[in-house]
Amino acid sequence: MWGGRFADGPSAIMREINASIPFDKALWRQDIAGSKAHVAMLAQQGIVTAEDAATISDGLDAVAAEYEADGVPEDWDLEDIHMTTESRLAQIVGPA
Repeated sequence: MWGGRFADGPSAIMREINASIPFDKALWRQDIAGSKAHVAMLAQQGIVTAEDAATISDGLDAVAAEYEADGVPEDWDLEDIHMTTESRLAQIVGPA
């Protein structure tokens, strides 16, 4: 959205108001479980291949292991736990 209609990104105060990562980072286990269930459904429906689903699921396991060992990073630009996990997953598995 910000890249389309607006010349600049949101102000610092807007990012602070909008970001929920300090609060919802406690939900990382539930978010990852939901993402794993979602990718399993996508594979079952033939929307993604079983191979891609396994890669994504394994990547989510790797993210979970990082969160367990090091905690959840607080990148306010990513806003919430789902975006934080999605960003890290993409770094681990690349485009799937």
